[in-house]
Amino acid sequence: MAPHRIITSGLVAVAALTTFIHCSNKSSNRAAGRTCSGTQALQSIGLRGTSLEAKVLALTFDDGPGPRTKLLSRYLKEQGIQAAFFVNGMSMGTDAAEVLQQLIDDGHLVANHTENHLSLTGTATGQARLSDADIVKELVETDSKIEPFIPSKRFLFRPPYGDYDDTTFAALSTSPMGKYVGPILWDVGEKMDETAGRAADWDCWDDGADGKRTPMKTCGDLYITEIKRAGKGIVLMHDPYYNLQDPEQLGTVDMVMYMVPILKQEGFTFTRVDKVPEIEALLPPLLPEEAVDGGGPNVAPGPAGTDKPPVGSPNDNPCP
Repeated sequence: MAPHRIITSGLVAVAALTTFIHCSNKSSNRAAGRTCSGTQALQSIGLRGTSLEAKVLALTFDDGPGPRTKLLSRYLKEQGIQAAFFVNGMSMGTDAAEVLQQLIDDGHLVANHTENHLSLTGTATGQARLSDADIVKELVETDSKIEPFIPSKRFLFRPPYGDYDDTTFAALSTSPMGKYVGPILWDVGEKMDETAGRAADWDCWDDGADGKRTPMKTCGDLYITEIKRAGKGIVLMHDPYYNLQDPEQLGTVDMVMYMVPILKQEGFTFTRVDKVPEIEALLPPLLPEEAVDGGGPNVAPGPAGTDKPPVGSPNDNPCP
């Protein structure tokens, strides 16, 4: 991703660890095709979209909110798509509450991408890894800002750059931030490679050393190529990103508006990332009204104008 820029009591630690063990004990059920909703715990390895059905996508947007996040939110709602916005605390301006409420009203999910977009492990930036206390603090600060905008109590976490390891897991899982399910990673959008047909919007909009910038449609076509090759999955994009030197040029929001009609025509449908079966199995069940209005999968009409059956509805997970 773009080079963008507490310790708890023993009782809390034991409770968090107990929750994790309880969840881990159900891994054999998930491996056998059985998932059980209602258990929430941070994981030691990244979660992706491999459990989605074919041609189902979960759109996710990092590093916001940005100046066009509300526009994107409204567009996705008009298209019947619910997305997840992994926000940075440092990106929240004076209108943050208004923007986050717009996301919730439009059926999207607000999630934690840390306060300052630092590599928790130091891997991506080549800097020293954060201390355990600072790792926890990065989530705590953003959690305090977004918690009122997570009515479903489905807390999701994505580490900046995807940098996460056993030490990070240990620090977070024994803190109050162990309430988060994650790390939520991605299947599409890792890096830019035109030859290989791979895309990354932050790289498309970066002029780079050669001063060249990838045109919006070219970047969108690379995403579409990668999506078609993957066949399904979690898609990584960044809602605030556009050319900083020329804001009138097109960026990620325009690219989404270009891609969505093409993907629908290709037969792809959309679900929210907390409805990815492997992820949903770790989350508390949605209330009935949330499943209908704010949490259920959203599907594009098929060729005959009929909707495909919902994927992974909240009541189809058999519990032991």
